[in-house]
Amino acid sequence: MGKKQADASLKGKKPINTARRDTKTPTPALRKNPSHIANKLKRSEQYGKYVQQKNAARKEAKLKRIKRAEELGEDVAKSKKEPRTLENTRELEPTMVSTEDPEVLADEADDEFARYFTSTEKPKILITTRPFPSQNLFYFIADLQKMIPSLHFYPRKKFSIKEICQFAGNRDFTHLMVLSEKSKACNGLTI
Repeated sequence: MGKKQADASLKGKKPINTARRDTKTPTPALRKNPSHIANKLKRSEQYGKYVQQKNAARKEAKLKRIKRAEELGEDVAKSKKEPRTLENTRELEPTMVSTEDPEVLADEADDEFARYFTSTEKPKILITTRPFPSQNLFYFIADLQKMIPSLHFYPRKKFSIKEICQFAGNRDFTHLMVLSEKSKACNGLTI
């Protein structure tokens, strides 16, 4: 008998399964993320391999960086890659103002709150409420007094805000805070 003839529909095409696969072929540089695989078991298996390859590539790059730094005589600790942040990736523009600008420093020195930030003057704060407050507002004031050390509470009673401001000015208070409430819950703070 002679040679087998290929089917007429396959004429001119190479057979698919005749080539043997070489088992020692190098693996690709990095697999693609397997999120497109529908089978959960296969996907998780492929993802594990993907993560291993990614970590191995990262470790290899780190070792190359360290080796290169040692060859050049640089400090190995400085050979670390600097993380990309908004600050170090920002492009400098001519309209940007630096913090060492004399005009900015002068503005900060003339700021009305500069004496508090430089600790030359301690703030002394008077806190009061709206007329006839609920008990819940007093609990809130007690919490505020625990957080802010120089906070002094005086009950509002029937005094007007103008009278309370005069009272605070006579006793060297730097700020006045007035708490308001609605439905027994604090809903406003006026400084």
